[in-house]
Amino acid sequence: IEQPKPVKTPDTIYDMPEKPKAKAPEPEPPKQEAPEQPGGVEGGVEGGVQGGTVGGQVGGQIGGQLGGQLGGQLGSTAPPQNVVLPFGAGMNRPTMISGRDPQYTREALAARVEGLAIVKCVIKTDGTLTNCRMVKSLPHMDRAILDALSGRRYSPVMYQGRPVSVDYVFNIRLKLP
Repeated sequence: IEQPKPVKTPDTIYDMPEKPKAKAPEPEPPKQEAPEQPGGVEGGVEGGVQGGTVGGQVGGQIGGQLGGQLGGQLGSTAPPQNVVLPFGAGMNRPTMISGRDPQYTREALAARVEGLAIVKCVIKTDGTLTNCRMVKSLPHMDRAILDALSGRRYSPVMYQGRPVSVDYVFNIRLKLP
């Protein structure tokens, strides 16, 4: 067992200066309350934002017009131009007015291709399709599917009583003849 080494006493002893006295706590600054928003709701509204409008919509645009439409013109009753909405609640499903189903290619027939293809297109207010893109392909069938869709015409999608352009997903199921 090892013995502890003797502690050496210091040659010089220093006196510690007086401990600094604790400062008196500073008074808290007066609380500044947010300026009252004219027409605001006391206590706020769940999902509301500062500067929002009473009766506004969660996710709406600050400075927007109550009952207005994104991209719309103040005072105008015309639908906004070049706005493509995602297809959703409150919209009618489009029905095909004219067009054909995709025709099997020789390669797809030889490979006995069957299954589900998913295509996303914009249905314009006149019912024509643009900007079609494959989300899920089937071997040897992409071009045939896109060609068939480009020739189709649908009933316009209506939202709030007006025809609108929408991003729409088509599920196309192919079965061998």
